[in-house]
Amino acid sequence: MPAPASPSASVLVIEDNMDVADSITRFLRVGLGHEVRVAYDGASGLRMATADVPDAVVCDIAMPKLDGLKVAEELAKLTPRPLLIAVTGFAGVYPEAQARAAGFDFYLVKPADPFVIEALIRDRKSQAAGPG
Repeated sequence: MPAPASPSASVLVIEDNMDVADSITRFLRVGLGHEVRVAYDGASGLRMATADVPDAVVCDIAMPKLDGLKVAEELAKLTPRPLLIAVTGFAGVYPEAQARAAGFDFYLVKPADPFVIEALIRDRKSQAAGPG
C-alpha cells in the first residue's frame, strides 16, 4: 500500500451499493488513515458535504432519486471546492464529458482501482499544501 497522504484527507464516499461504498471507505480509512464518511444516497451525501465540506468526494453517478451528476453540480459550487471523483459502472450511459460538465474532476469506471483514488486525493492534498 502507498504511504498515507500527509496530512490525511477528509473524504466523503457517496455510493448506493453498500458493498462498494464500504470497500472504498475501509481502504481509505483503515489502509491509509483518511477521515472518511459515507452516504448511501445522493441526497444524504449532498447534505453531508454542504454541512462539512470534505477535501474529496468519491461519488457514484447512477443512483436513485438524486444522481451523481446533480450532486456534482451542487458540490462544484462549494467554497472551498472539494475534489470530485466520479465512479461509475455505466461508462457508456454516462460519458466522461457529461460527468466533467457536471463538475467532476476525474472519471473512473468500476471497479475503480483504489490506488488511483488514493493518488488523486494525495495529489490534491499536496497541491493544497503548496511547496514544502
